Order: sequence, then structure tokens, then C-alpha cells
Amino acid sequence: MNKSGKLEVLIPRCLCEMENSDNLQIDEENFASVFVAWEKGFVSELKPINIENKKPKKILFPRFVETHSHFDKSFTVGEFPNLKSTYEEALSVNLEEHKTRSSRKVIERVEKSLNLALKNGYRAIRSHVDTYETQDNKIWDELFKLKKRYSSKLKLQFVALAPLELWDTPHGEKLAKILSKENCLLGGVLVPPFRNKAKLKYLISNILLLADKYKLGIDLHIDETTVEPGAGIKILLETIDRLNIKVPITCSHLSNILSLNNNQILNLGSKISEKDIKVIALPLTNFWLLNRKDKSTSLNRPVAPIKQLQKSLVDVSIGSDNVQDPWYPFGNYDPFYLMSLAIPMLQLNPWERLTLSAIFLSPSRLLNLNWDGLLKKGCPMDFVLLDAEKWADVFSSNLKREVFINGELYG
Repeated sequence: MNKSGKLEVLIPRCLCEMENSDNLQIDEENFASVFVAWEKGFVSELKPINIENKKPKKILFPRFVETHSHFDKSFTVGEFPNLKSTYEEALSVNLEEHKTRSSRKVIERVEKSLNLALKNGYRAIRSHVDTYETQDNKIWDELFKLKKRYSSKLKLQFVALAPLELWDTPHGEKLAKILSKENCLLGGVLVPPFRNKAKLKYLISNILLLADKYKLGIDLHIDETTVEPGAGIKILLETIDRLNIKVPITCSHLSNILSLNNNQILNLGSKISEKDIKVIALPLTNFWLLNRKDKSTSLNRPVAPIKQLQKSLVDVSIGSDNVQDPWYPFGNYDPFYLMSLAIPMLQLNPWERLTLSAIFLSPSRLLNLNWDGLLKKGCPMDFVLLDAEKWADVFSSNLKREVFINGELYG
């Protein structure tokens, strides 16, 4: 197969690293005009191009990294709808789905998700998997087989999303030992209000110690609500300090801290950054589910305050979360769907470095990938090529794309 080629393209300046960039032409939307050549699946040449007459009519993006998904429940909305569209109803319907769940059904959903993700331009995905004591543990064997089968095209990382109590049982420790061999993470939910804070602190301590014992990371659904702003993250930070422990931690959602004032957010952000805790903002599901009030026209929608957290030097990623399930009934594992909704709703400018960092570079760091997503000489030719000349084209609903994996056109 031919793994070589060359292109004249536009690429966001902050996603491009090259020598001799003095003559690099950059337009008002921060797209750089670049000549790129590749051989044997890797970029072999990268240089500015002369655009005196015209600039390229194609935009190149690195293949995307999804930081937070739920393969196991994707595409279940038809059978398990949440017509109330509330968090509480989503949880109830999710538990009903568990009663019918089997390894076969889960793997079918995962494969459908993976094939769509590949087609649409993803190169790596972290997915949470609902985990409970009565679960058929064959699911993990099948997931690990899929991970291996897709590994040449798509890097997968799984989070065992369980009640915190599970990690305080022999079953939980046995599972943690298994997960440690597959670069997985321990997961849980910390959503206020908390009835028994003493017990919660004990359970958080336990999951941290278990993760440390088996060299695992942790990814927590935390503060995904509108009440008691920052209650979950504050207890987590206190527990980390008390244990004096250091394990890789991701806080997914962190929605309700948006209700704090600006100085409180910045102070909390500094503490999060000091502990090297990564944050994933998940605007689609949060905007859909949270703060729904009957007869209310309020558009207060809690979501992690990306700009303030970045100002506090927190590494923030933007993720999709749910796809066509009780938690979010839309989506299709398409990164451009995420970008075209999340960037306008969060009032982020796509031509700014920090915005694109949250979509491309921070996710690569979060999943600890070999390639950071920057176009540079020697990087893999793993890109999505669009027929587009400006951001308005990127955010249109009529995208023509080509996906390159290791220098070859996919599909």
C-alpha cells in the first residue's frame, strides 16, 4: 500500500511546528499555509508555501482524541429513552438497561462506536464502562480483545465506572489487579449532595490507595450537578493532602464550580493544578441534562469553567460524553459535531491556541499518547483532511473529509 504523498494545506498555526517559519503565511483566522510530504506513514517534509496568488483550499487537522465516552450504553436511546431529559431520569433508565445487559450487546455497541469513530477521524478514545458486582466479567475479556484488534488504528483506554463502594471489596481489588495489566483506570461518581461525608472520605481514600497499589489512574465523574459548588473536588483535594499520595487523577465534568465567583474558581484551579489533576469539560451532556426547571426560560447551564481553569494552569480537555443514550440522545462519534456545538456554546474562539489545546493537545497528554498531535517533521501522518478554507466551513453541516491513518487513506 502507498504510504507516501504530498499536499498543500491550511493548518491552525498552533498545531504546526517547523523550522524556517519566517516566511510562513498566516491568515486572519490563524491558519498557516503549509506544504507537507510524507513517506512510509511519517511526515518527511514540512515548509511554508508561497501564497501570492492563492492559498490552499483544504484544511488539515490531526486525528482527534476523545477523552470521555460511554461505549457500553451508546445507541440505546431507542430502547431506553429518557423523555424527561433529566439527570435523575437518565440514572433510572440506565439502571433499567443494566437488567438487560449482556457481553454480546455491549460488544456490539462498542464495535459500532469504534467503526464510526474511525470513519469520522478519531485516533484514540477513553471510554467509561459501567461496572458492578453482578456484572458478567466476560465483558472485560472481550473489551481487551477489541482493544488489541483495533490497536493499529485506534488507541483505546477503559475506565471501570463503579460505585465507590465496589473498590472497597475483594471483587473490586481483584478487578483492579486485572485492569492494571491493561492500562485501564478506576472510576467512580462524586455528585453532591453528600449524606455521609465521613463515609465518602473513607471511600475516596480507599480508591486512591488502591490506585496507588496497582499503579492505576483514576477518572471521577465529579460535581456533575448544580448544587453545593465544588463540594466533591474540595473533599478530593483534602483527601489527597491527608494521604500525601500521588496518582494520576482526572476530574470529569466539574460542572457546578461555575457557580463560584471568579476568585474562588481561580483559587480552586490553582489547587487542582498544584496536584496535577486533569479536567475534562463535557458541555453537551451537561447543557442537555442539568438545571432543567419546569416553566423556566433560564439558560444557566453548568459546565467546567474552561478559561478560568486554564488561567490557573489546569490542563483542560473538551470531551463528547454520551452518544444516543439516556444521558444524551444525539451525536454520532463525530469530532466535528462536538466542535461545532461546544465552541460556540462555550464562547471559545477556534483561532486561539488555548481553545485548540483543549481539543487536540490536552487530550493527547491526558491519554499519555506517543504523539502530541502537532504537525511536525517525523510525526505520524494521522490526519483529517477537509475541503474547507475557513472556520465557517469547518463548522458547516456539509463536511467532505478524508481520514489518513499512518499515511494511508482510510475507508
